[in-house]
Amino acid sequence: MESINYTGNTILIAEDNETNYEYVRQVFLNTGLTLLHAINGEEAIDFCRDHPEIRMILMDGLMPVMNGYDATREIRKLRPELPIVLLTAYVSQISIRDAVASGCTDYLAKPIGREELLTVLKKWMVV
Repeated sequence: MESINYTGNTILIAEDNETNYEYVRQVFLNTGLTLLHAINGEEAIDFCRDHPEIRMILMDGLMPVMNGYDATREIRKLRPELPIVLLTAYVSQISIRDAVASGCTDYLAKPIGREELLTVLKKWMVV
């Protein structure tokens, strides 16, 4: 896949599993992106409130304190235009329906491949 420079763009990764976060961080290492990391849904909401420069969120569906679906609903009230991509290990018709109902823009099934992450980045990040 061609390399795109995303310097000057910020995304939020809402992921409570450190290994999963580190994997995404490694995939995006040479993209120029600034990465912010929330470990639960409440932190994700706070980041969106405090960082208007966030251009996209990768949101884990199941996190402590507040899950990704509820966090997405709250973020939609603050930032209705923000692309939010749900990351889930539980892909079913119900989880897809719940993702759409909560306001997610897209979703990726875990385990997520490098090319899938770069494709979703290119799809939702307009540079």
